[in-house]
Formats: sequence, C-alpha cells, structure tokens
Amino acid sequence: MQTFKIKKGDTLPVFSVTMQYANGSAINLTSGSVFLHLGSLSNYAPYFSGACNITSASGGQAEYRWTGSPDTFITGTFWAEFKASWTGSSLTLPSDHSLRVQIFEDYE
Repeated sequence: MQTFKIKKGDTLPVFSVTMQYANGSAINLTSGSVFLHLGSLSNYAPYFSGACNITSASGGQAEYRWTGSPDTFITGTFWAEFKASWTGSSLTLPSDHSLRVQIFEDYE
C-alpha cells in the first residue's frame, strides 16, 4: 500500500502520477483531463476532488498541486485515486484501494 503524506495546510510536495495501462504503456492524455479524488476510509464518501495539471500528455504524466484549503484542511487518512478522461474513455487508477493520502496535524 502506498501512502502520500503531507501536513495540514501545506501545498508541497506536489502529488505526481503516471497514468498507465496494465501492460505498463502510458495513457496518452492529449485532449484529456485528470482529477484527484479523496474519499473516506470507512464509507468511501467523497472528501475532495481537484483537477490535476497534465505535465506530459504523451507520457501520461500529471500532478496535483495542493492549495492548502480545502484539500489539506482536514487531518486524517483518505483513499486516493486519479481519474483520467480522454476521447470518450476514462480510467481510474489505482483500480484497487492501494493508494492513500495521510494529512497530519500542523502544530502552529
């Protein structure tokens, strides 16, 4: 299980992903979009969704740049997934629940 860790209110580090098919080849994101979705560990209720920047369309690379509010405003651990949409198709990765985001309390 992979866990991305960040402090409450922080905007770095950037959360990067390479969207790939099961065979390892990159999804061409030209004219596409990618969103990061976070949800509750207990009941899968949505917590947050945000648009990602595509950094290499042909390489399937995207990143989510945290804003600090509302995305990292609440502490806790959340399921995370990236959803790519392009030319009438969509794919959610990971396809299992193997990616989490953990937001830690900031002591300021």
